Amino acid sequence: MAKKDLSSGNGMIDLGQSEELRVPKTAEIVADRIRKRIIAGELAEGDSLPPEGQLMEQFGISRPTLREAFRILETERLIAVSRGSRTGARVSPPQVSSVSRYASYVLQSKGVRVPDIFEARLAIELFVVRRLSRDASKARIARLRGETNRLEALNAAGETRAFIVGLTEFHQVLVEVGGNETLLFVMQMLQNLMQEVHLRLLTRHREDSAGDARKAVKSLDRLIDLIEAGDAEEAARHWRLHLINANKKVPYEGTLLDLLNG
Repeated sequence: MAKKDLSSGNGMIDLGQSEELRVPKTAEIVADRIRKRIIAGELAEGDSLPPEGQLMEQFGISRPTLREAFRILETERLIAVSRGSRTGARVSPPQVSSVSRYASYVLQSKGVRVPDIFEARLAIELFVVRRLSRDASKARIARLRGETNRLEALNAAGETRAFIVGLTEFHQVLVEVGGNETLLFVMQMLQNLMQEVHLRLLTRHREDSAGDARKAVKSLDRLIDLIEAGDAEEAARHWRLHLINANKKVPYEGTLLDLLNG
């Protein structure tokens, strides 16, 4: 098939209908400069930005432009502005909790089903378990053992809700000690959502007993033993069965929207 000639008469390539490039507003440029300093850690959490007059002089802008830049950063939750306060705007670095809340809204709006969330967690954690088994340092094992000890204490004290929250936190700690920051971010993003899902499901299935809790902790201990022994495939097999069986105890095929808003 013959190639289409995209060149114009003067030898320049014709990209089709011209589109007007959008030039960023001054407020957006100022917000971007402040944003970069926050993300780079040059401005720490709780730091106050310089007074408005100083910033206006530094950037050569008007007060309305500066305040528009502040509104952009406020919307992104990178600063908090106290109206009428002498301290002005305070820095608030990016928080996973903000992303987590919005992620929950997105997943609910898309009609995502609860099993879909469990499947995603399974994929992440099996990768992490294999990776950990190949590099099971004493510090990592100690961190995991500390979590199971805490769960045993919560169960013994009859702290059912705290125990459930602790179980979901174990999954995050598992990924945290796994050493992949991107996967940890994904797990942290889903953490609050997973806690709420588990609490809702276990409220619907009250037959769970203290014996079930002891079995759960025993299974976690078995996982840690296998990781410490460096048996990657057996650890992954065990953890896959653990997660599948745990999900079977609280079966739910509906959507996140129905579960969380029902």
